[in-house]
Amino acid sequence: MAEQVTDGFGIGVLAERTGLTPTVLRTWENRFGFPTGTRSASGHRRFTGADVDLVRRVQELRASGMGLSAAVDAVQRRRRRPAESVHAVMARDFPHLGVQRLGRRSLVAASYAVEDDALARAERPLVLGTFQAGDRFADQRRRWDELARTAAWSAVVADFDESFPADPSASPARCQLAEGSPLRREWTVVTVSDSRAALVSAWEVPGATSLWESVVSSHRPAAVAAARVLVDAARAAGAEPPAHVAELLDEPGHETTAVDADRIWLRALAHLDRP
Repeated sequence: MAEQVTDGFGIGVLAERTGLTPTVLRTWENRFGFPTGTRSASGHRRFTGADVDLVRRVQELRASGMGLSAAVDAVQRRRRRPAESVHAVMARDFPHLGVQRLGRRSLVAASYAVEDDALARAERPLVLGTFQAGDRFADQRRRWDELARTAAWSAVVADFDESFPADPSASPARCQLAEGSPLRREWTVVTVSDSRAALVSAWEVPGATSLWESVVSSHRPAAVAAARVLVDAARAAGAEPPAHVAELLDEPGHETTAVDADRIWLRALAHLDRP
């Protein structure tokens, strides 16, 4: 007797519940590997309510103006295990950006330039950072308080302690890094708005004195990828980003123009030129 498949439901039911046709869903599966469902022992593709929700989320993103490929990618990313290292994401997904070994003075100048540009715009960007230890953030607290005041949302992740405790409900949200988190070795400043994005990502070289493997870029996809890592870390620490943060990171947005990129890095040179 043939095995009876009783778990889940077939593609026809999935189509009915999402308002699509089986043909459209099969086309999505062939092009994007989505929706995946599961296969029973007899080889039938089966779906569940979770698959219905995922397909509906793709439909919502498309209705907001996002292309099909970008919408599917955004939904699939949310199903994956969150990345725990900005440095690792840059090395894996953006090797073409290159890595430079920079000292602390250069990284401070680049970070200030990204922050200054965020403050100079009336765009209310997402502003995020990693500070390794809480006392390093405390030294920059006044500056980040001002960034948070003009940002759509702002958060910093670090190893805070009793002298300056974490507070995920603060502004900016102060989010505690888990013991052993690779972000404890990283220095990150990232801003993302509808029209521009910028990133400073650095990883402290073991055994070296104040030397960092660094990516400095205004390439929007890289900045968005870094922002996702930090938003996930903030959520894991108890912060609650507003809904529009996820929308900002899921929308394709605009690539930073050459003029805006030049403006940011000229700010960095100006900081380096100061005594």
